[in-house]
Amino acid sequence: MSQNIQDVLSSFSQKLARFNKSPDAQRVVAPSKDSYYEEKIRERAERLRNSVVSTYKIYRAPFEALGEKSDRAASLDRDEQALLKAYNLYKSCMEIDKENQDEIGATHIKNVELYSPLADKASYTSGGQFIYLLCWLYFEQNCQEFLPFFKDFENHFVLCFSPSENFQFEDGHEKEIFELVKAEFYS
Repeated sequence: MSQNIQDVLSSFSQKLARFNKSPDAQRVVAPSKDSYYEEKIRERAERLRNSVVSTYKIYRAPFEALGEKSDRAASLDRDEQALLKAYNLYKSCMEIDKENQDEIGATHIKNVELYSPLADKASYTSGGQFIYLLCWLYFEQNCQEFLPFFKDFENHFVLCFSPSENFQFEDGHEKEIFELVKAEFYS
């Protein structure tokens, strides 16, 4: 019986040798768990990229993307203009403050909180869409000295600004969107 096992092994070895020498020989590699997760991560990144690109195209040029008669385009345009006005108002306050500080800098504006109609829109205050307005302001309007954010103040939101060098995104997702917009539209 041991001769029979040896014959089987020998025959298998010969077949394996012929297979390995064959030019069409291809090894089938079982997919690993890592490659599965890598593919899922790539798919998620591509879905996010597509979503960010299509959404930002609308914010970047609402009438072009949605049509001249679109109510949504008109609303987005008003929101963009409201943010630009708030930015200019804040920047003016900071310039006046800088001009009027005394020698020791003791008298100055500590903080500026602006009422803005944007603060009444849940899509901006908690819906995640404000990052697109921020990108529009930063990239399209070149308003890069201060960056806007909302602060909850006595049960309502106020629009605030922070010097860009001190600004921190509330979460990694907003930073990821900002970087995607930068890479896809401004690189």
